[in-house]
Amino acid sequence: MKNLKHALGVLCAGLASHASALATYSPGPSYSVGVPSSSSISQSSAGGIYFQLSAPTSYQWVGLGIGSQMTGASMFVMYADGAGNVTISARNGGAGHAEPQQSASLQSGVTLLAGSGIVNGRMIANVYCTTCKLGSSKTSTSSPWICAWNQGSALNSASTSVTIAQHGLNSMRQFTFDLTSAALSTDSNPFVSSTSSTGTGTASGSSPTSTGESGDDGSSGDSGSSGNSGATVVGPSFKAITDYETAHGVIMGATMVLLLPLGAMFMRLGASVYLHGAWQLFALCAMLCGFGLGIKLAQMRNLLFNTTHTIFGTVIIGLFLLQPIFGLMHHLQYRKTSSRTPVSLIHIWYGRALIVCGIINGGLGLQLAGNSTGGMIGYGVVAGVVGALYLVLVVFKRKGGDKIDHGRRSGLRRKIGGA
Repeated sequence: MKNLKHALGVLCAGLASHASALATYSPGPSYSVGVPSSSSISQSSAGGIYFQLSAPTSYQWVGLGIGSQMTGASMFVMYADGAGNVTISARNGGAGHAEPQQSASLQSGVTLLAGSGIVNGRMIANVYCTTCKLGSSKTSTSSPWICAWNQGSALNSASTSVTIAQHGLNSMRQFTFDLTSAALSTDSNPFVSSTSSTGTGTASGSSPTSTGESGDDGSSGDSGSSGNSGATVVGPSFKAITDYETAHGVIMGATMVLLLPLGAMFMRLGASVYLHGAWQLFALCAMLCGFGLGIKLAQMRNLLFNTTHTIFGTVIIGLFLLQPIFGLMHHLQYRKTSSRTPVSLIHIWYGRALIVCGIINGGLGLQLAGNSTGGMIGYGVVAGVVGALYLVLVVFKRKGGDKIDHGRRSGLRRKIGGA
């Protein structure tokens, strides 16, 4: 009889464990997902799914998204509502790489369940969604998800459309859930031991009755802090992304703001045309190296040709490849006429315009990378100082240009006469 009771106990425990099976990922905040076996959710149809977001109150907001990237993802953002509870905001990822906007249609099927709130210094959102679709089948072993977060002072808002600050580069992840490990045998709240599946939340996404107290079984309602289970990080490492971003930014910034303008200044200072040509060719090679790093970085971050910076940058690089041709034509014509020709003006003004466009695109790149305000100010100051110095040299050259050009032409005539 004892053995029979023991066997029944083990069987019941196994069934209970299966009933509350969850896939969990904890990169800092914690995310857990459970899919009822009776749910109709799939890649093409909406259905019921349970998920939990959990993080310390030092986080300003925490987000979870269904999809492999921000573009087109269904996103859910949790933040403090200022009354001891949390708000869950359902948003659409849109075109990506911009603040996701609140989606009324997605929000209509979102309910906060019991156990949600500010619990022991942690924000917890236990969520049931009936308007969600997956990026895979509900039995997929590699269902695509994304997450992001931002630390800072609490938003303290019950509005589901409140503006949220952009997360940092290292504050987001792409990963997959093995949904076979997240199968729920019953369609009920898996995050506390005894609640109904509809919980106490409202369509607005803020739970009016949750006070952050423990669940009925004395637990905090936070099931996402025990580590990873059924989750796999995908995509490049974030250290690799950061390294590529730094290398691309330094090389392209130095080329556009320093190397190319200095090469142009050499001619204003009376340097040899050969030094000018060699310097600018070196700058062009550096630019192509930076461009190659940028292409790789854009592929790693799914930004290739879908942002202004990457499209504008590619066009600028292509146009820069014509500049050496104009420079050679200008040099050959000047040797014959000892004066500027129409191709000379094209070479000069074409180059100036491209440098200005390159500097502007560098600023767009800093913005895209989420650079600090101080970093962007520093970039602008250096570009401004170099630009002002170049303008001074241009004005000085214009004032003394006739004398200089006359002297060069006289010297050339003497060389020809003495030959």
